[in-house]
Amino acid sequence: MPVTIDDVAKAAGVHAATVSRALRGVAGKVSPAKRAEIEAIARSLGYQPNIVAASLRTKRSNMAAIIVPDLANPLFAPIVKGLELELRKHDMLALITQPPESKQERAGLVQELAMRQVSGLLILAAESGDAMLEEAVQQKIPTVLVNRGLGERRFSSVVNDDHESVRLAVAHLRELGHKRIAHVAGPVASSTGAARKKAFLELMAADESSKAVVVDAAAFTREEGVKAASQLFENWNPQQPVFTAVFASNDLLALGVMDVAREKGIAIPGDISLVGHNDMPFVDIVQPPLTTVHIPVAEMGRQAAQVLLERINDGAQATTTRILSPSLVVRASTAPTRQK
Repeated sequence: MPVTIDDVAKAAGVHAATVSRALRGVAGKVSPAKRAEIEAIARSLGYQPNIVAASLRTKRSNMAAIIVPDLANPLFAPIVKGLELELRKHDMLALITQPPESKQERAGLVQELAMRQVSGLLILAAESGDAMLEEAVQQKIPTVLVNRGLGERRFSSVVNDDHESVRLAVAHLRELGHKRIAHVAGPVASSTGAARKKAFLELMAADESSKAVVVDAAAFTREEGVKAASQLFENWNPQQPVFTAVFASNDLLALGVMDVAREKGIAIPGDISLVGHNDMPFVDIVQPPLTTVHIPVAEMGRQAAQVLLERINDGAQATTTRILSPSLVVRASTAPTRQK
């Protein structure tokens, strides 16, 4: 027969409720010495808490759901790792899932997670007008947005300073003499794509001698980068290039630009300089190694988990936004322009 709380209580000479509070670490209810004694007795008896029964009583599990837009995207692995490590420090398990495509199914995913009594949501996949967010409000699940803020004041978020990211990229290219710069923008439904595009246009407009070219990508993927770059290079004339540099909204889009440039015999950085964004794993070993904007993704995950835990444990109602600072990593894909 499994050892129960009553068995531990009898051995410790206390009430079962005292055992429960001690093993859950409820602050101020049990003295540290008594808690240590009860924990030692529980270990000696081989007591294992019934997590399912506990979640039924409290209507809460020790599990947080992490919703990731694309598990194949290398950017998200270190964010998820940072999230999971911080959650585990606080005895919280992570359930990792990808969202479906349709609006109805996205709402259904949050409903299913609510039925499983997850303690909170960490959403890396939020889009403008996302049904997942509306359902999270309806289900009253503590929710934190990670890497995508969407300007949603109903939710706490931990995001990158996208305006500073673009400023770093554009300033670097201008220092190399580039005035005509193209931007492969991310999908407008994502806050990151929209914010970086907006910042790019504003920064380029601030310099009357600059010329901006923008092509929108439908998704943050290498395949969509190929499609966008095919448009950019459709009428490419090396003698009279419309642009001499490209800033891509993420590294996968930048890889798509590399693919098309290689196919058309356009040298990087000889003919065009290229800057990506995110500094995802392995962009330092592509040819040429990619100049990119680094965002502190592991720290982003760690802080997002902290914010969620505060909302779960303290019942915090006020939302907070943490904005992390990016940095530029200069590699071989950028060089001074040869065009005057």
